[in-house]
Amino acid sequence: MCRLPRRADCALALTLVVAGFTSIPTPLAAQRLGPEQDRPKLEAGADTNDAAAYLAHGARELEYAPDEAAAAFYWAARLDPSSADALYGRRIALLMRKPSTLKSYMSGNRKARASKEFKMIDSLQLRALRLNPLFYRRFDRTMIMAYYRNLLRMDAGSMSPGEVDQYIMQELDRRPASTRAWLAYSNGRMDQALILYSDAINRSKKSPLLRMDRARVYATQGQVAPAIDDFKAALGLLQAQDDEEDEDVIFYDSKALVEHSIGLLWQLKGNPDSARAAYGRATIEDLSYFPAHVALGILSLAQGDSATAAVELALAAGLATDDPYVHHLHGSVLVAMLQFAEAMEPLRKAIDLEPYFAAPHFSLAQALERSDDLAGARAEYERFVALASRRDAMRPTAMQRVAGLAGK
Repeated sequence: MCRLPRRADCALALTLVVAGFTSIPTPLAAQRLGPEQDRPKLEAGADTNDAAAYLAHGARELEYAPDEAAAAFYWAARLDPSSADALYGRRIALLMRKPSTLKSYMSGNRKARASKEFKMIDSLQLRALRLNPLFYRRFDRTMIMAYYRNLLRMDAGSMSPGEVDQYIMQELDRRPASTRAWLAYSNGRMDQALILYSDAINRSKKSPLLRMDRARVYATQGQVAPAIDDFKAALGLLQAQDDEEDEDVIFYDSKALVEHSIGLLWQLKGNPDSARAAYGRATIEDLSYFPAHVALGILSLAQGDSATAAVELALAAGLATDDPYVHHLHGSVLVAMLQFAEAMEPLRKAIDLEPYFAAPHFSLAQALERSDDLAGARAEYERFVALASRRDAMRPTAMQRVAGLAGK
């Protein structure tokens, strides 16, 4: 019987043809998501304009059909570029597609992880964290189990699936506390994960990653204060390690990302001043870290300061040149400020980057209508209706405007 290794510490041209509209070439999605994928067939009656439908399909197919899941998560991310879950799910599915890829990742093969393929896969995780550094990594357990099942198939072909899973769990029970904590977290056993992470931290007091992992468990549980404490401790450990940075690290949690996490938690705690300070420190730590400007913009909007929000989102859009969600946010705030002419450029940029993203079409239609380009407005409302999910709150308004602008 084999012994299980320890856990390592760890598109192309596309066109839009909707209701007879002109095809729009968009190779830009490949830069964000990897090669183009055909749309998977959803269940009867499912809304093919709804990112949530593809997310649900991907979750169902991930364990036994990771290729299908990868395609589903790809389309969820195209329909909703703000979805951290879609990017994360696609990363897990891409890792699981080939046993050799998953083995290289889980065993910490540095040469493989420096490859173009792995850098693209890790970029999905980075994008997901930048959208939401506190998102729940619910598919990690599926990946862990797939890895061990692949290993056992080499030596245990006569074992039943139930026997394989039982053996894996017995072996995992003998793994270090950090591995068992990771598994408990991804399996939704948060109380057990906290106990195991505490054990792991006591054994490895200088590990910032363990502190960040436990902080995310606390955040998932709604325990804001201890989550902030752990992120602050991780930040101190990262700062202490600056002079010892490992040049072979392919993907890591940056100090800017930690400050972003702290800022979000302060917002949840109802302390906008501390949140703003944390976001500000993130921008100082990494001048290219656009998510902090997005967070500052959203925080300013919540406080009724649309002028500051527009400035912050303009800074974010200047840094996030390939992110349609950021350009849409910038443009939609300008529309809300009645700066219609200024709003058109970022909204058109969002559409160029992702033609299947419905929201910027609605905002652009509003800007065009208020600028007296009624034919252009009607065309954008029509595009929005063609692309929006059935449950989109703006869909009835858009349909009314299509009818109201008929013949104008």
